[in-house]
Amino acid sequence: MWNYITKNEGRVRQAIDLLVARRKSIAVKIQGAQTLFDSKIVEADHADLDAKSRIANKVYIEWLSPPVGNSLIQSSRAVQVEFSLAQYNFAFTSDYVTTSHRCSCRGHIISYPKALMVGDRRLHNRCERGGKKAPIFATATIKMKKGRTQMNLSDLGVFDVSENGVGILVGEKLFNWLSRIGIGTRLNELELSAPWAIVRMDGIVRHISKLRRGKYNGYHLLGIELEEKLEYYA
Repeated sequence: MWNYITKNEGRVRQAIDLLVARRKSIAVKIQGAQTLFDSKIVEADHADLDAKSRIANKVYIEWLSPPVGNSLIQSSRAVQVEFSLAQYNFAFTSDYVTTSHRCSCRGHIISYPKALMVGDRRLHNRCERGGKKAPIFATATIKMKKGRTQMNLSDLGVFDVSENGVGILVGEKLFNWLSRIGIGTRLNELELSAPWAIVRMDGIVRHISKLRRGKYNGYHLLGIELEEKLEYYA
């Protein structure tokens, strides 16, 4: 997955600064956990290592989502952070330091990365609401079971679409529903609706993140990897 590793301090700093400035989501992989947790880098200390205090540079990240990650990360020595910028995938490893209760960042502190792993270019373009090219599908319906009852969550907004996946908006009224699923949950017969077509596919939940800017501020975004490609629709 990763083509090479760069230890160039300028490139590492540039990537971290872009994540902070653009409020880009990151995926946090905790040692021993099977799922990825969503967060954002809020602030980074780029200062050189202080030889006297021997306190290394630090990165401040928001509380993890789903919330169970906030307790898991505190018992982990190492974490891996993954993100994408400019059509490239990146990752770095860090040590967990402590929780942060600063007014500017309530969440966790991890050690500053010494290197970046760089992966292949993203092969599939993404159509996004508010972007240059809007997704063809406008709404989605998710089928879930509550006990013996089948419940359909209809008219959910489609935020983005690629050949391999779809991002679905979950509004405040349905926040409680998110507790019934997690990363790795399989969704059967996900229904995507366009003015001229309805497509039904199975998929797996890969991330759940909260949007904090723009028109959809406060919504949760459900990222679903589809088992079939949307090459004719994306």
